[in-house]
Amino acid sequence: MTPARRSLTALLLAAPALLTAAACDRSAADGTAAPPVSPPPAAGSAGTETGVVWTSGLNDHGQLGRPGPGIDLKLAPVTGVGGQGRLGGVRAVAGGGRHSLAVVGAGEVVAWGANDHGQLGDGTLRDRRAPVPVRAPDGRSGRLDGVVAVSANNDFSMALRRDGTVVTWGANDHGQRGNGERGDGGRAAPRVPTTVKAPDGRRPLTGVTAISADGHTELVLRRNGQVLAWGANDYGMVGDGTRRDRALPVPVRGLDGARRLTGVTRIAIGGQHGLALLKDGRVASWGHNDLGQLGDGTRRDRLVPALVSGVGGKGVLSGVTGISAAEKHNYALRKDGTVVAWGNNTAGQLGDRTVKLRAAPVTVAGSHGAKLRGVAQVFAGEAYGAAILTDGTPLTWGAGGSGQLGSGNRVPRSRPGTVVMAHGAAPGKALSAGAGERHLLLLMSSPGS
Repeated sequence: MTPARRSLTALLLAAPALLTAAACDRSAADGTAAPPVSPPPAAGSAGTETGVVWTSGLNDHGQLGRPGPGIDLKLAPVTGVGGQGRLGGVRAVAGGGRHSLAVVGAGEVVAWGANDHGQLGDGTLRDRRAPVPVRAPDGRSGRLDGVVAVSANNDFSMALRRDGTVVTWGANDHGQRGNGERGDGGRAAPRVPTTVKAPDGRRPLTGVTAISADGHTELVLRRNGQVLAWGANDYGMVGDGTRRDRALPVPVRGLDGARRLTGVTRIAIGGQHGLALLKDGRVASWGHNDLGQLGDGTRRDRLVPALVSGVGGKGVLSGVTGISAAEKHNYALRKDGTVVAWGNNTAGQLGDRTVKLRAAPVTVAGSHGAKLRGVAQVFAGEAYGAAILTDGTPLTWGAGGSGQLGSGNRVPRSRPGTVVMAHGAAPGKALSAGAGERHLLLLMSSPGS
């Protein structure tokens, strides 16, 4: 994504189904079908298992969470809070434009990296190369706690709390903090989290089960399966049928002119477009479409949702269990453990072994086979992607010029490949990932040794 637009998605704590490593890249020609994959946990959602965070890529503002070079081509551990040891006990991660977030312990949040818009939420504008605690919202004393999911993008951060409320911190030039106010790029906004308000602006927004941050336009999913959005809207990415910025949440319109989009189980927001996974396994999209990122076979913008086309433009995409969006491309995980992608492909970020733009979904290729199989989770970053297989193996593909693939070099690749750990460490089991603008975070079950 450009200037850090990317997305990260919904909240589900179900554990992935187990598959053997041998099933991860089987071709259909062997006559055996891989077992179905359970719906994945959303990017940024806190799981029950904890781990340590490894990062690679651009480190110009300390977004890798440690001192060192401006670019790190291999994955290495994040420093602990206070600059000592390693950051452990982590339940979720998220990558922003130039900063990073992690949920630790029982739901506290730590942050590191760029802080010129207050995106670290520590009450300052000072960059941090080691994690610092995010402060409590709305001027209260103490630390932000009770968090079950985080999302970040550009110069903006967002957290879902256990009570169904949402807090935001960072930039607010388009009203993206969702409290009815606007600021000049975040500098006039509070440097600590504030609570998102309900559409009437009189009380906190409640009943939220999932969040997805673009940094300019934000999405939330409510318990009733409806989607709300706010922030920048010049390309219709709020999905309310207008191009007017919104400083308070408004409902996303439904399919075929319906008043509200309903029956949604997952959400994702890219730079200038939104995605929603419906409970029947179809996907709706809306917003900017200059590079085919809406997946409907056209390059026309849409101010309200419509369905994503099937593979190769045939019919309607179905059988989807998870979604992820970047500014100009998207991924959909299907129940058979394969992944489809659509949109921009200049760096091979669609993973189909080409660099050809796709306005309708195509299948992500395997490292050695026609299809990548046995995928449990998939994540979209700016012009790159990452996947975690059901055995915990992490894979990456797309742009690698800043080391964001963790491949040990800066060469782009148009199909998934393995990552390299620093100091000769063996990759452990990956639990989740965060796709920053030009940096990658992997939450690993062990430090690797």
